[in-house]
Amino acid sequence: MITIVRSKRFEEEYKKFVRRNISRAESIIKTLTLFVKNSRHPSLNIEKLHGSAIWSMRLSKSNRLFFLWIDESTIMLVDVGAHDKYKKY
Repeated sequence: MITIVRSKRFEEEYKKFVRRNISRAESIIKTLTLFVKNSRHPSLNIEKLHGSAIWSMRLSKSNRLFFLWIDESTIMLVDVGAHDKYKKY
């Protein structure tokens, strides 16, 4: 089973991301539930960002969750938002 921890940065970005938009919060819950059940599910579109330790998974066509693998069974959520955020990493 995969354990999910959240960074302080993720918590801050999460609050901004879901503000006045409950469907975004629901999308995150749905995506993380699927990830815990099957981290290789094709709809997650998980990819490692080139030249970085950061990975991303799809929330929607335009939004992503960004995370790090801490160990084989633990991830740390580090950011959430628009697909273009990957350029920061």
